[in-house]
Order: sequence, then C-alpha cells, then structure tokens
Amino acid sequence: MYALRRLFRAVFRFISRGLALVVLLVLAAAVISRVTGAKRERYRPEQIAPKSGRYVSAGGLQMFVQEAGTSKGTPILLVHGPGAWSEIWRETMTALARAGFHAIAIDLPPFGYSEKVKPSEPSAYSPEKQAKRIAAALDALRIGKVILVGHSVGARPTVETTLSIPGRVERLVLVDPVMGFGAEGSMEFRQNDPSLAVKAVFRVRNARDALVSVVATNPLTTRMFFRNFVSNPAAITDARVEMLQQPLIVENTTPAQADWLQYLMESQDKSQVSDFKNLAKLTMPVLLIWGSTDTVAPLWQGRQLQKLIPHADLAVLENVGHVPYIESAAKFNETLVGYLQQQR
Repeated sequence: MYALRRLFRAVFRFISRGLALVVLLVLAAAVISRVTGAKRERYRPEQIAPKSGRYVSAGGLQMFVQEAGTSKGTPILLVHGPGAWSEIWRETMTALARAGFHAIAIDLPPFGYSEKVKPSEPSAYSPEKQAKRIAAALDALRIGKVILVGHSVGARPTVETTLSIPGRVERLVLVDPVMGFGAEGSMEFRQNDPSLAVKAVFRVRNARDALVSVVATNPLTTRMFFRNFVSNPAAITDARVEMLQQPLIVENTTPAQADWLQYLMESQDKSQVSDFKNLAKLTMPVLLIWGSTDTVAPLWQGRQLQKLIPHADLAVLENVGHVPYIESAAKFNETLVGYLQQQR
C-alpha cells in the first residue's frame, strides 16, 4: 500500500511538472507573440491603406471604404465579418458593379484600415455604436436609400443600423449571420454568461492582448484561423491569406481587436438587435443566404430567422460553410445579384 502511494505521488509530481512546463511554454509563446506584434503594428492606417479605397469622416473616425461600379447605380453597402476587411468582398463587388449596382465595402472598426476607436474600451464595439458609425458613413458618402449586406458577426450592427434607420434601408441581406441564438431550436437571444476563467483573462489587459496576439492578429495563424470557417480548405488560398494579413501591421490592431472580442464574449448586450422581438420590425424585403455546412451559425438558425422576420427569403448554398462569398463565390454572387435584380 505504501509503495502504491509513493508511485501515485511520483506520477502526480511528474504530471504536475509536465503541466506546469506546458503552461510556461504557452505563456512564453504568448508573451513573445505580443512583443512581436507590438513591433509589427507600427503603421498609421492612412500611411499604408490601399490606393483602391478612400477615407470618409464618420462618427468621429476616419473610416476606410472601397467602391466599385457607377455612382448612379443603386448603392449596396457590404459589412464584413470578424478578422476581415473590405477587400474580402472584392469578387462580390465586381459582380455587383457588372450588374449596374454601386458596391461599397466598409472597414468596420476595429478591423482593416479604419481608424481605431480612442479611448480604447470594449463598449466602443456595441451594436448601437457600430450602427451609428455605419449610418454616419452613409451620410458622409451622401447616400440616402441603401441596400445593406452583413456577414457573420457583422450582421448584428447591420441589423441594428436597419432598426435605427429603417426608412433608408430598401432591402437587407444577411449572410450566415451570427445573431446570438442559444441552444438549437431557440428563438431568443442568449446573453453572455462568462466563466470565471474568461472573466479573469479579460480583466488583465496584458493577458487578454497576449491571447489575441496569438490567436487572431498573428500572421502565422491566419490560414489556420480561417480554415475553421469553411468546409473546403482549398478556398483559403495563398492570395486570400495574404489579403487578410495586410492590415495586421496597422498600429494598435491587437488591443483594439481585444476590446472587440471582450465585448463579444463578456458584455451584456442591450441593443435593439439583442431583443429578437424587434426582428418583426424588419418589414423591408430580406434575403438570408446560408451555407448548408456552416458550423459557426448552423442552418437551423437561418430557418428560425426566417420565422422571426416578416418578409424573409432563405437561400441555401449546398456544401458551403460560413463564408460563402469566398468559398463558393460564383454561386453566391449569382444568388445575390439574381435576387437584387428581381426586386428592382
């Protein structure tokens, strides 16, 4: 019996030391990643923003936008999802421009080349504040009526904008929107209930920023990160990875994205879009485009949204994941353009 206890203690010490070593290695990697990231993120956005776009003053920020097509065409504002920026919509913008529309893709803070919010705080990225920025960008672009297209988590501020200025939104298109549903079959928004561990990480800014620098803003993890969102890994080409990495050298990218993530993961959301009863107010034509194999926002959520929104159509793209406009660009663009042309 004594020998067994000694063996157990020896095994426990071995495992404990092993776990401690793993934790130390992870912490060291996080620290190195954060230090490297701070050195990398040293350019003001206006210094390195692509010449294909321009800045507009909106909501107290300089926001970066890219456009395609004639300014006389019906304006369509495209709002990207997390970790992306306006260039991810390039193929869709081109397709819309060819169809006679005025396509506008925006870098919604904290992503891309738009100015970062100061002072830095998670509440800066609530759907209400993001909606005000979108509306202000429309004003700066002198756009009255508009068609809004929002993807993934970007759909939440897109819907909030629509609820705030419904008279200006002719149509609404939501692409695999992450709306905050609870368990499968739910018809209600699920508020955050973070664990003590999550709260602890976000309460220590250095730890929070180090985590984000490893997972989200490290160019070495870009390909792996986005592969989690698609069904066909071949869609994450070298060119697309390089495109997604481009803004990661903008100053304060990691702290700003950490603020955004903290709001998403920890905060209580009191915006209009967090009350699903408000979705009944979306009386304009609405199109839901959904990848059938989306594991981030499963298809059942699309069917629930279709029930909650009065005039919603649901278009399902088979064998496509969470980012259909890059994973199946031709089919997505055909679906979007076809729908918009029918509604003219």
